[in-house]
Amino acid sequence: MRIIKKAIVYSFCLINSAFLLASFIPIQDKAKLTLISPVIQAAVSANTTNDQIKTDNNKSEEDNKQYNILLLGLDARRGDGRPRCDAIHIFSFSPSEEFLTITSIPRGTRINLANVATQSAYLSNNCHINGIEDTISKIEEIAGVKVDAYLTVGFSQVLGILRAMNLPTTPTLQYLRNRRYGIGDYQRSHNQANFLKDMLTSHFGHFYNLPNNFREFLFKNLDGNLDFNTANYLAEAIFKKNIYLNPENIILITKPERSKYVNELHIDLSENDLEKERNDIEFITYQRDLENYLNNLISGSEQEINSGFSNRAYQKLIIPFQQKLWLQIEDKTIREEIHYNFLKVILLTTTDKTIKETLVRDYINEAKILNNNDYLEKAKELAKI
Repeated sequence: MRIIKKAIVYSFCLINSAFLLASFIPIQDKAKLTLISPVIQAAVSANTTNDQIKTDNNKSEEDNKQYNILLLGLDARRGDGRPRCDAIHIFSFSPSEEFLTITSIPRGTRINLANVATQSAYLSNNCHINGIEDTISKIEEIAGVKVDAYLTVGFSQVLGILRAMNLPTTPTLQYLRNRRYGIGDYQRSHNQANFLKDMLTSHFGHFYNLPNNFREFLFKNLDGNLDFNTANYLAEAIFKKNIYLNPENIILITKPERSKYVNELHIDLSENDLEKERNDIEFITYQRDLENYLNNLISGSEQEINSGFSNRAYQKLIIPFQQKLWLQIEDKTIREEIHYNFLKVILLTTTDKTIKETLVRDYINEAKILNNNDYLEKAKELAKI
């Protein structure tokens, strides 16, 4: 079994199931798109009888609204701040309905791209060239729906969530990134959609019943502009409607059109597959190379900080740090040590007290949730930086 050396993010699919069924907390509210939570709307006007009537009316309107939530899987190589949108799926759901629709758009869908050769003028590259906001407008044109909010997830974050949920990492990624079919991207995109559907029907109840702080930990790794309350509201509606209990309630659509040669494929991993992966020479090599890359990045940045070039060190560190590259390390001991050292160096590059406090607080919360007592103790040293 071959490992993916290029960190492509197709296993983000698992999180799609999680994001509609549980709760999301975006790291930053970067987008202009906003989605106001009906839960917040209801809470604002609850003081008088007339206000309560207005609240009920508003709630009714929100219940009848169709929410279109876009999930983008980003393919970004080490230190690359301009990722490609490599997996594209829109979840459409109205709390008043008994079904949910997933609209999938193959990454290789052709579009008009100024000053770009025809063979490279496709949706995934637009994300790299013109950014996510511009790409969303093109996705809306292709899908024929208005996106209310979006979420993005990177390769490393996906591995972290899969690992936290005791689900296979690399074998899942390999299956979902595979496009060695006669119809390439169309089959891969449909495979991803099937995986999302399977995750919803098999894992929704589990995600829905997770402790709130653990759900926060999982979904805080996602970025975008979908607020926690709205996601939670949609999750409860899906649960109450029992949509996840019947696969027929989840409808799959491909835009601009579905190839007639697409097959219905589903992932099936055996323990033998997992054992082969752990012993795969390419996997072992990649792990060693990544470990060396991160350790060299940390040590080199420490030297620059000591020489008075903190800003230069920050510029080298920030994108790999945001990508959470240490999550790609399978060995727990190595992964945790690199994470700690990476955070320590990042803290040394800034004098902003608020940033430092936020980073340390998030680190401590993660250590508590994962029962990582050794590093919880070491986090006290980070707070002194």
